[in-house]
Amino acid sequence: LAVPFAGATLIPLFHDRPNLRDAVTLSTAGLLAVAAWRLLPHVLAGARPEARMFDVVPGLSVAFQVEPLGMLLALVAASLWVVNSIYSIGYMRANEEPRQTSFYVCFAIAIGATIGLAFSKNLFTLFLFYEFLTLSTYPLVTHKANAEAVRGGRVYLLLLIGSSMLLLLPAIVGTWMLAGT
Repeated sequence: LAVPFAGATLIPLFHDRPNLRDAVTLSTAGLLAVAAWRLLPHVLAGARPEARMFDVVPGLSVAFQVEPLGMLLALVAASLWVVNSIYSIGYMRANEEPRQTSFYVCFAIAIGATIGLAFSKNLFTLFLFYEFLTLSTYPLVTHKANAEAVRGGRVYLLLLIGSSMLLLLPAIVGTWMLAGT
């Protein structure tokens, strides 16, 4: 979970050195993919690694647990990040796209949020990382920074945050009230 966030911290340090910035992006993507694939045999053997970060209130914590379905999502996200990085670097450079560094930073954060979603132990953690994913992908949606992209970004936020607040959050609260967990 920490790998993409560490990459997001390192990438901007090399803003003025595109080759190093891109190397950090690719290295971080590769490291995450290797870490995810190395975890797979343990999960297939029945292990369910978990970590509880902190309690928000008694009985409600931000916690992670690796289980088979989440492992599948993490493998797909981590593996595709490598492919996406190779493509993005070529595309961004060939088209002389502005804001390349911010693109790679936001993409790393989005992958970190996806891994957080995949390994969520409870619905509260899933909800937090879903919202984090939405917010981290907004700059990717508005990357062109023209009027159309900004308009699309507003619609994107309205649909995703609106639907999660109106549908997902009440469903989580209802589940907690009915099931006690």
